[in-house]
Amino acid sequence: MSLSWTAATDNVGVTSYTVSYGTNTLQVNGTSVTIPNLTPDTSYQFTVTAKDAAGNVSPAVSISAVTDAQGSSSAWAANINYKVNDEVTYAGNTYVCRQPHLSLVGWEPPNVPALWMLK
Repeated sequence: MSLSWTAATDNVGVTSYTVSYGTNTLQVNGTSVTIPNLTPDTSYQFTVTAKDAAGNVSPAVSISAVTDAQGSSSAWAANINYKVNDEVTYAGNTYVCRQPHLSLVGWEPPNVPALWMLK
């Protein structure tokens, strides 16, 4: 699932965001994130906080979302732990994960056929 929000503003400068859901948290630098391994067709509640250069943390903002039905693909993203048979889309194509890995910039599906198979 892809999740995005409006950028926070701050007089010192926002440096990162924390996205929380259930017992999970993700640290991100931008205003979007791909949340991996969610149950299909399920409602989730996310909270997002912003942190500035001085270490101040904003109040949490809530985002409610429902995952797509089984069999749908999410957009490929860096810094995601993919598992075998996960499906992603990239540049208009759908790819299937061949082996578990943490995705890195430069490891986009068309660049690493050892990790991704064109569907």
